[in-house]
Amino acid sequence: MTAPEPEPKTTSFHRRYLDMVEEIESEYSVASWKGGDVDVWPLARMELYLDMHWASTCRNRPTSRAFPFRPLVRLAKPVTNWWNSRRDLAHFLTRPRRAGAIFLGDGVSLDFVDGQWQDRFCEPLIASYEAQGVTTFLMQSGNFNRLPWRRPTYAANLVAAKGLRSLAQRLPLQLPDYEQVLGILERYDVRSPSLVRPNLAHLASTVSSTASEFELVFRRVKPSVAFVVTYYAGLGPAFVLACRRQGILSVDLQHCPQEGAHKAYCWTAVPAQGYTTMPAVFWTWSEREASDLRTWTSALAQPWHRSLYGGHVQVMPFLIDGDPATVAWDRKFADTSNGVRYEREILVALQPIAGHRARWEALAQQINSSPDDWRWWLRRHPASGQQQDSEYSSLLSIRRSNVLIEEASSFPLPALLRNMSVLVSLASGACAEAAAFGVPALFLSDEARDTFSRLIERNVAAVIDVAQLNREIGSRPARTCRSAGSPRSGIEGVLRDLGELGADYSRLCGIFPDRQLRA
Repeated sequence: MTAPEPEPKTTSFHRRYLDMVEEIESEYSVASWKGGDVDVWPLARMELYLDMHWASTCRNRPTSRAFPFRPLVRLAKPVTNWWNSRRDLAHFLTRPRRAGAIFLGDGVSLDFVDGQWQDRFCEPLIASYEAQGVTTFLMQSGNFNRLPWRRPTYAANLVAAKGLRSLAQRLPLQLPDYEQVLGILERYDVRSPSLVRPNLAHLASTVSSTASEFELVFRRVKPSVAFVVTYYAGLGPAFVLACRRQGILSVDLQHCPQEGAHKAYCWTAVPAQGYTTMPAVFWTWSEREASDLRTWTSALAQPWHRSLYGGHVQVMPFLIDGDPATVAWDRKFADTSNGVRYEREILVALQPIAGHRARWEALAQQINSSPDDWRWWLRRHPASGQQQDSEYSSLLSIRRSNVLIEEASSFPLPALLRNMSVLVSLASGACAEAAAFGVPALFLSDEARDTFSRLIERNVAAVIDVAQLNREIGSRPARTCRSAGSPRSGIEGVLRDLGELGADYSRLCGIFPDRQLRA
């Protein structure tokens, strides 16, 4: 009797997406999809990814508020922003002000440090600029429900509201090979409602009108360089389009591992003039990631798009054992143990991804059956809300002295990782930061095989069955050995390089502004 053949591995939606868009870009003229000066394909690609993601969870993609209520919500934004910020009016900016550098956070990549919320990627650069005497202007997306801020912050949702209010008509679209692209989607058995023509027209028009509102902000701020976190989501495309129109160098700050397989950082086709809805510079955490980007920016996109190895600005200080701030955080970490010696410290990165409740419940069982001298840090994703918390309520309801929940979110991620034995997640991008500290990552979802294949190949990460978690943790060293690697030294030089690139970029755009980094 012959043994049954093993079942073929199911291809993840992420891998299917990458294969499909590579085929589309190789075969068809999607790089020429336009709506006025808006390059539509980068927008369509991200919408396609979201449609596929929600389909993979067997749930409907969340929709925006019903149309009759949208105008009322937009008109009320100034009042609701003020009301939401009433407990922190000292940091509530009501209008743009002059500054040498402008920042747009995604409203998600935030840390609650010493009782204040700060942008984990923008804050180190803002502090560096201020040390050099350069003024900055910080904007955040979202509804300002995380207070107080560490710095004065402008509500970018005002820009979004004005952009929608000025949306007079939809831009006419040019979509060569559109029907052929739909044929590829059908062959891959992908349904993407976002890619129907009316939706693409509305999206392009919204980005264009919102970019016009950002231009008004730029004319008041007069920055020489503009930074954005998550360029491809939310207000990011409109922000970088406004930069392109004004000849301002836009810089995307890396916010998660790219691994050469990220949905927004792998391109096969780029127009000769670059994409207007993509940033001019991609700031990367490592030289390897900068090199990955050069495989297409150098060949297809220069001088309109380029990569720059700037380093992980949040992690770098924590790689230096004698750094005063690092020493202070280590002391705070030690204080949480109240003199108890824990054999293992385990960080669980909770991800608000639908469809994994059973896996979270199985993880709760593992925690409840673990040794008392293992300490578990359950860290919520900064984007999590009440609805997401319900997905892993079995974890948040654990009441054990060796399970910390609120404390896990009160430390910057690197301050925790440098003291951890292991990182556990579905497929969290925190694995890259963990690797910098020699902390192994244990993934509970097969999706990680496609998104973090390099870390797995290097044996610094592994995909395991949640039922084997405690056994896997127990088989690994209680303390990790971090190599004394040399982090990227200083970001001041990188910022100076960007200043030089900014002047070149303005001339490339045919704009010759009288801009310089101002005190």
